[in-house]
Amino acid sequence: MTLPLRTPDGLPVEVPDYTLLHLSDTHLTSAGVLYNQRVDADLALDRAVVEIRRAIGNGHQFDALVVSGDLTDTGDPEAYRRLAGMLEPLNIPVIWCNGNHDVRTTYHRELLGDEEGSTDSKIQFHWVGADLGLRVIVLDSTVPDAGHGYLDPRLPESFAPILARPAPGGTIVVLHHSPLPPPSPLLSYFALDRRSRQTLFTTIAGADVRLILSGHHHMAQSGMLGSVPVVVAGSTAIRTDPFARPGHERTTSSASMNLIRIYPDTYTCSVIPLDGADEVFDLDEAQCAGIIDRHPI
Repeated sequence: MTLPLRTPDGLPVEVPDYTLLHLSDTHLTSAGVLYNQRVDADLALDRAVVEIRRAIGNGHQFDALVVSGDLTDTGDPEAYRRLAGMLEPLNIPVIWCNGNHDVRTTYHRELLGDEEGSTDSKIQFHWVGADLGLRVIVLDSTVPDAGHGYLDPRLPESFAPILARPAPGGTIVVLHHSPLPPPSPLLSYFALDRRSRQTLFTTIAGADVRLILSGHHHMAQSGMLGSVPVVVAGSTAIRTDPFARPGHERTTSSASMNLIRIYPDTYTCSVIPLDGADEVFDLDEAQCAGIIDRHPI
Protein backbone atom coordinates (compact mmCIF):
# COMPACT_ATOMS: atom_id res chain seq x y z
CA MET A 1 0.00 0.00 0.00
CA THR A 2 1.29 3.44 -0.93
CA LEU A 3 -0.67 6.34 0.53
CA PRO A 4 -0.53 9.81 -1.04
CA LEU A 5 1.89 12.08 0.77
CA ARG A 6 0.62 15.43 1.99
CA THR A 7 2.16 18.83 2.59
CA PRO A 8 1.05 21.69 4.88
CA ASP A 9 0.28 23.97 1.94
CA GLY A 10 -1.65 21.40 -0.10
CA LEU A 11 0.83 21.54 -2.96
CA PRO A 12 2.29 18.33 -4.43
CA VAL A 13 5.23 16.79 -2.63
CA GLU A 14 8.48 18.08 -4.14
CA VAL A 15 10.30 15.51 -6.24
CA PRO A 16 13.95 15.98 -7.28
CA ASP A 17 14.91 16.17 -10.92
CA TYR A 18 18.14 14.28 -10.23
CA THR A 19 19.42 12.15 -7.36
CA LEU A 20 23.11 11.46 -6.90
CA LEU A 21 25.25 9.52 -4.46
CA HIS A 22 28.54 11.19 -3.57
CA LEU A 23 31.39 9.13 -2.12
CA SER A 24 35.00 10.13 -1.63
CA ASP A 25 38.41 9.11 -0.34
CA THR A 26 37.91 5.37 -0.48
CA HIS A 27 41.72 4.87 -0.20
CA LEU A 28 41.72 1.24 -1.29
CA THR A 29 45.12 -0.27 -0.55
CA SER A 30 47.16 -3.11 -1.97
CA ALA A 31 45.76 -6.51 -1.00
CA GLY A 32 46.44 -7.37 2.62
CA VAL A 33 47.58 -3.86 3.57
CA LEU A 34 45.63 -1.81 6.12
CA TYR A 35 45.06 1.87 5.37
CA ASN A 36 47.04 3.89 7.91
CA GLN A 37 47.98 0.54 9.48
CA ARG A 38 44.54 0.48 11.10
CA VAL A 39 41.65 0.41 8.64
CA ASP A 40 40.49 -2.23 6.16
CA ALA A 41 39.47 0.20 3.40
CA ASP A 42 37.70 -2.53 1.38
CA LEU A 43 35.56 -3.48 4.35
CA ALA A 44 34.83 0.19 5.03
CA LEU A 45 33.71 0.72 1.43
CA ASP A 46 31.61 -2.42 1.58
CA ARG A 47 29.55 -0.77 4.34
CA ALA A 48 28.68 1.96 1.86
CA VAL A 49 27.82 -0.64 -0.78
CA VAL A 50 25.54 -2.46 1.66
CA GLU A 51 23.76 0.80 2.48
CA ILE A 52 23.32 1.63 -1.21
CA ARG A 53 21.95 -1.84 -1.92
CA ARG A 54 19.52 -1.41 0.97
CA ALA A 55 18.34 1.88 -0.54
CA ILE A 56 17.88 0.27 -3.95
CA GLY A 57 16.00 -2.61 -2.35
CA ASN A 58 13.70 -0.07 -0.71
CA GLY A 59 12.85 1.38 -4.12
CA HIS A 60 15.23 4.34 -4.31
CA GLN A 61 16.76 5.20 -7.67
CA PHE A 62 19.95 7.11 -8.38
CA ASP A 63 21.05 8.88 -11.54
CA ALA A 64 24.78 8.73 -10.84
CA LEU A 65 27.36 7.79 -8.25
CA VAL A 66 30.16 10.37 -8.00
CA VAL A 67 33.44 9.31 -6.38
CA SER A 68 35.57 12.40 -5.84
CA GLY A 69 39.12 11.17 -5.58
CA ASP A 70 41.74 9.34 -3.54
CA LEU A 71 40.17 6.23 -4.96
CA THR A 72 43.24 4.23 -3.99
CA ASP A 73 45.96 4.94 -1.46
CA THR A 74 49.02 4.24 -3.62
CA GLY A 75 47.73 3.76 -7.17
CA ASP A 76 47.86 -0.03 -7.12
CA PRO A 77 46.22 -1.22 -10.39
CA GLU A 78 44.54 -4.13 -8.63
CA ALA A 79 43.02 -1.74 -6.07
CA TYR A 80 41.36 0.20 -8.92
CA ARG A 81 39.99 -3.07 -10.27
CA ARG A 82 38.62 -4.02 -6.84
CA LEU A 83 37.02 -0.59 -6.54
CA ALA A 84 35.29 -0.92 -9.91
CA GLY A 85 34.26 -4.45 -8.99
CA MET A 86 32.54 -3.16 -5.85
CA LEU A 87 30.74 -0.14 -7.29
CA GLU A 88 29.93 -0.89 -10.92
CA PRO A 89 27.67 -3.90 -10.13
CA LEU A 90 25.31 -1.47 -8.38
CA ASN A 91 24.09 -0.57 -11.89
CA ILE A 92 24.37 3.14 -11.21
CA PRO A 93 26.45 5.18 -13.66
CA VAL A 94 29.76 5.85 -11.88
CA ILE A 95 31.61 9.14 -12.36
CA TRP A 96 35.25 8.83 -11.31
CA CYS A 97 37.51 11.67 -10.20
CA ASN A 98 41.16 11.22 -9.23
CA GLY A 99 42.87 12.56 -6.11
CA ASN A 100 46.40 13.21 -4.94
CA HIS A 101 46.84 9.61 -3.72
CA ASP A 102 45.93 8.26 -7.14
CA VAL A 103 48.45 7.62 -9.92
CA ARG A 104 47.19 9.46 -12.96
CA THR A 105 48.38 7.00 -15.62
CA THR A 106 47.00 3.98 -13.77
CA TYR A 107 43.73 5.73 -12.99
CA HIS A 108 43.30 6.67 -16.65
CA ARG A 109 44.02 3.12 -17.78
CA GLU A 110 41.99 1.20 -15.18
CA LEU A 111 38.90 3.42 -14.79
CA LEU A 112 38.70 5.73 -17.81
CA GLY A 113 39.56 3.15 -20.46
CA ASP A 114 42.75 4.92 -21.64
CA GLU A 115 44.82 1.93 -22.71
CA GLU A 116 47.95 4.06 -23.10
CA GLY A 117 47.64 5.48 -19.58
CA SER A 118 48.11 9.13 -20.51
CA THR A 119 50.11 11.32 -18.13
CA ASP A 120 48.13 14.44 -19.04
CA SER A 121 45.27 15.65 -16.88
CA LYS A 122 41.82 14.97 -18.29
CA ILE A 123 38.57 16.90 -18.15
CA GLN A 124 35.50 14.67 -18.25
CA PHE A 125 31.99 15.54 -19.38
CA HIS A 126 29.01 13.43 -18.35
CA TRP A 127 25.29 13.83 -19.03
CA VAL A 128 23.15 12.54 -16.18
CA GLY A 129 19.49 11.64 -15.64
CA ALA A 130 16.73 10.01 -17.62
CA ASP A 131 16.60 13.16 -19.75
CA LEU A 132 20.41 13.46 -19.86
CA GLY A 133 19.84 17.07 -18.82
CA LEU A 134 22.32 17.45 -15.96
CA ARG A 135 25.88 18.15 -17.05
CA VAL A 136 28.69 16.93 -14.77
CA ILE A 137 32.19 18.24 -15.44
CA VAL A 138 35.11 16.51 -13.70
CA LEU A 139 38.33 18.48 -13.25
CA ASP A 140 41.74 17.07 -12.35
CA SER A 141 43.09 19.16 -9.46
CA THR A 142 46.08 16.91 -8.78
CA VAL A 143 49.79 17.65 -9.10
CA PRO A 144 51.83 14.50 -9.85
CA ASP A 145 53.96 13.43 -6.86
CA ALA A 146 52.48 16.18 -4.67
CA GLY A 147 49.60 16.40 -2.19
CA HIS A 148 48.25 19.88 -2.80
CA GLY A 149 45.75 20.90 -5.47
CA TYR A 150 46.20 23.10 -8.52
CA LEU A 151 44.09 24.28 -11.46
CA ASP A 152 45.54 25.75 -14.65
CA PRO A 153 44.97 29.53 -14.66
CA ARG A 154 43.98 29.24 -18.35
CA LEU A 155 40.92 27.19 -17.37
CA PRO A 156 38.43 30.11 -17.61
CA GLU A 157 39.50 30.84 -21.18
CA SER A 158 39.23 27.22 -22.32
CA PHE A 159 35.88 26.71 -20.58
CA ALA A 160 34.17 29.89 -21.73
CA PRO A 161 32.74 28.37 -24.95
CA ILE A 162 31.50 25.28 -23.08
CA LEU A 163 29.80 27.06 -20.20
CA ALA A 164 28.34 29.66 -22.55
CA ARG A 165 25.80 27.00 -23.53
CA PRO A 166 23.70 26.19 -20.44
CA ALA A 167 22.66 22.59 -19.83
CA PRO A 168 18.90 21.92 -19.48
CA GLY A 169 19.33 20.79 -15.87
CA GLY A 170 22.34 22.91 -15.05
CA THR A 171 25.95 21.90 -14.38
CA ILE A 172 27.78 20.26 -11.49
CA VAL A 173 31.56 20.54 -11.20
CA VAL A 174 33.55 17.77 -9.49
CA LEU A 175 37.15 17.95 -8.29
CA HIS A 176 39.08 16.27 -5.51
CA HIS A 177 40.63 19.23 -3.68
CA SER A 178 37.85 21.25 -2.13
CA PRO A 179 37.75 25.00 -2.78
CA LEU A 180 36.85 25.51 0.90
CA PRO A 181 39.22 26.26 3.77
CA PRO A 182 40.43 22.91 5.19
CA PRO A 183 39.50 21.73 8.70
CA SER A 184 42.94 20.68 9.97
CA PRO A 185 46.67 21.55 9.96
CA LEU A 186 47.95 18.98 7.47
CA LEU A 187 45.05 19.52 5.12
CA SER A 188 45.78 23.25 5.19
CA TYR A 189 49.18 22.45 3.66
CA PHE A 190 47.79 19.94 1.17
CA ALA A 191 44.90 22.20 0.13
CA LEU A 192 43.82 23.58 -3.21
CA ASP A 193 46.04 26.65 -3.52
CA ARG A 194 44.17 29.91 -3.26
CA ARG A 195 45.07 31.05 -6.76
CA SER A 196 43.38 27.91 -8.04
CA ARG A 197 40.36 28.66 -5.90
CA GLN A 198 40.19 32.02 -7.65
CA THR A 199 40.64 30.29 -11.01
CA LEU A 200 37.64 28.08 -10.31
CA PHE A 201 35.62 31.08 -9.13
CA THR A 202 36.43 32.94 -12.36
CA THR A 203 35.70 29.89 -14.49
CA ILE A 204 32.17 29.35 -13.21
CA ALA A 205 31.17 32.98 -12.60
CA GLY A 206 27.90 33.71 -14.41
CA ALA A 207 27.59 30.15 -15.72
CA ASP A 208 24.90 27.55 -14.97
CA VAL A 209 26.99 25.75 -12.32
CA ARG A 210 24.60 24.79 -9.52
CA LEU A 211 26.92 22.84 -7.26
CA ILE A 212 30.56 21.87 -6.71
CA LEU A 213 31.28 18.38 -5.33
CA SER A 214 34.65 17.59 -3.79
CA GLY A 215 36.47 15.48 -1.22
CA HIS A 216 39.98 15.43 0.28
CA HIS A 217 38.99 16.77 3.72
CA HIS A 218 37.89 13.37 5.09
CA MET A 219 34.77 14.88 6.61
CA ALA A 220 31.42 16.16 5.39
CA GLN A 221 31.45 19.93 4.87
CA SER A 222 29.55 22.60 3.00
CA GLY A 223 30.24 26.19 2.06
CA MET A 224 30.17 28.60 -0.85
CA LEU A 225 32.47 29.61 -3.66
CA GLY A 226 30.98 32.96 -4.54
CA SER A 227 27.31 32.20 -5.11
CA VAL A 228 27.83 28.49 -5.85
CA PRO A 229 27.37 25.91 -3.06
CA VAL A 230 30.25 23.54 -2.35
CA VAL A 231 29.63 20.09 -0.84
CA VAL A 232 32.47 17.95 0.52
CA ALA A 233 31.88 14.23 1.01
CA GLY A 234 33.38 12.48 3.99
CA SER A 235 35.74 9.56 3.47
CA THR A 236 34.31 6.05 3.42
CA ALA A 237 37.28 5.00 5.60
CA ILE A 238 38.07 7.67 8.22
CA ARG A 239 36.94 11.05 9.51
CA THR A 240 38.99 14.13 10.36
CA ASP A 241 38.45 15.47 13.87
CA PRO A 242 37.97 19.27 13.65
CA PHE A 243 38.00 19.42 17.47
CA ALA A 244 41.51 17.99 17.78
CA ARG A 245 43.98 19.94 19.90
CA PRO A 246 45.44 22.92 18.00
CA GLY A 247 48.24 21.77 15.74
CA HIS A 248 47.18 18.11 15.93
CA GLU A 249 45.92 16.01 13.04
CA ARG A 250 43.49 13.46 14.48
CA THR A 251 41.16 11.05 12.69
CA THR A 252 38.64 8.43 13.76
CA SER A 253 37.37 5.30 12.07
CA SER A 254 34.05 6.93 11.32
CA ALA A 255 32.75 7.30 7.78
CA SER A 256 29.96 8.75 5.66
CA MET A 257 28.68 9.42 2.15
CA ASN A 258 26.37 12.06 0.73
CA LEU A 259 22.93 11.87 -0.85
CA ILE A 260 22.47 14.79 -3.27
CA ARG A 261 19.03 15.73 -4.57
CA ILE A 262 18.72 18.38 -7.26
CA TYR A 263 15.36 20.19 -7.44
CA PRO A 264 14.24 22.80 -9.98
CA ASP A 265 15.13 25.69 -7.67
CA THR A 266 17.41 24.23 -4.99
CA TYR A 267 19.37 21.19 -3.85
CA THR A 268 19.72 19.15 -0.66
CA CYS A 269 22.69 17.25 0.72
CA SER A 270 22.00 14.55 3.30
CA VAL A 271 25.01 13.07 5.07
CA ILE A 272 24.57 9.30 5.40
CA PRO A 273 26.60 7.85 8.30
CA LEU A 274 28.20 4.47 7.68
CA ASP A 275 28.67 3.54 11.32
CA GLY A 276 25.88 1.01 11.76
CA ALA A 277 23.73 3.01 14.18
CA ASP A 278 20.83 1.21 15.88
CA GLU A 279 17.33 1.70 14.48
CA VAL A 280 14.98 3.79 16.62
CA PHE A 281 11.74 3.31 14.65
CA ASP A 282 10.45 2.43 11.17
CA LEU A 283 6.93 3.76 10.58
CA ASP A 284 5.00 2.36 7.64
CA GLU A 285 2.71 4.39 5.35
CA ALA A 286 -0.39 3.83 7.47
CA GLN A 287 1.39 4.86 10.67
CA CYS A 288 2.70 8.02 8.99
CA ALA A 289 -0.81 8.80 7.76
CA GLY A 290 -2.15 8.31 11.27
CA ILE A 291 0.25 10.85 12.70
CA ILE A 292 -0.67 13.33 9.96
CA ASP A 293 -4.37 12.79 10.65
CA ARG A 294 -3.84 13.67 14.32
CA HIS A 295 -2.31 17.03 13.36
CA PRO A 296 -4.87 18.77 11.12
CA ILE A 297 -3.99 22.20 9.70
